[in-house]
Amino acid sequence: MATRESMDAMIVKTEKVITEAKYQLDQANRNGYEVNASYDQAQVELSNLEAEIKKLMDSANHQQKEQLHRLHLQANRYLNDMILDANQLHD
Repeated sequence: MATRESMDAMIVKTEKVITEAKYQLDQANRNGYEVNASYDQAQVELSNLEAEIKKLMDSANHQQKEQLHRLHLQANRYLNDMILDANQLHD
């Protein structure tokens, strides 16, 4: 079973990474989809976050897995939005 501390840390980290991703998406949309290093870094952090969530799921109980799944869906949503926005630049 994942510890309470590890779950709390993952929730805090997810909120932080998603907040940054939201900010970068907003900036890209305001600037006509201008992608910079911060935007790319936010994508990398979301991708790393997904991997960490999946790893933590291996030691989680059922309730924790549900919570981690919701965190994964949130991170995945923003990562997909960022990828699609970046792809629109190259079309």
